[in-house]
Amino acid sequence: MGQHARGGCDMTILNLSAAARACGIDRKTLYRSIKKGRISTTTNATGERGIDVAELLRVFGPLKETPQVSRGEFVDVPHSAPPPTVPDTALIEMLREQVRQAQEREARLLTMLETAQQVLQAEQQARRDLETKLLPAPRPAPVGKVRVWILLAALAAALAFAGWHFRTVIVSVLAS
Repeated sequence: MGQHARGGCDMTILNLSAAARACGIDRKTLYRSIKKGRISTTTNATGERGIDVAELLRVFGPLKETPQVSRGEFVDVPHSAPPPTVPDTALIEMLREQVRQAQEREARLLTMLETAQQVLQAEQQARRDLETKLLPAPRPAPVGKVRVWILLAALAAALAFAGWHFRTVIVSVLAS
């Protein structure tokens, strides 16, 4: 990443090999953490990449060994005293506060999720109601054309039979 400014903030920068040794991890593990963005690097004035000890502490916790620098490795050690450490009780209280805040956020998010689910259910019910209202009313089953023709044929046959049967009556009425 970029070069850190030295204005007022003292820091110790280890090269990648010394950083891996100090954390008690393999260099490949350190490179994977850098690649994934878990830990950031810095570049010194000569363009060499290194990691601030504070960054190592943030990601990997307490160092397994005191940084020992071999020949050819760089370390940028400030000439002032190391930064003060936070007392354990203050750190515990700070962590408890962060946990409390996280629990409050979780409760708010769960409430928001429940509200969103209720709104979704209400909208789905309203959509179903609207679809039901928009459906056309059921129509009576149409009488088939074949059925009508059968009924007409039966009526004609009945009239013809009645006419043949009452032919003499009809002829006498027409003759008079």
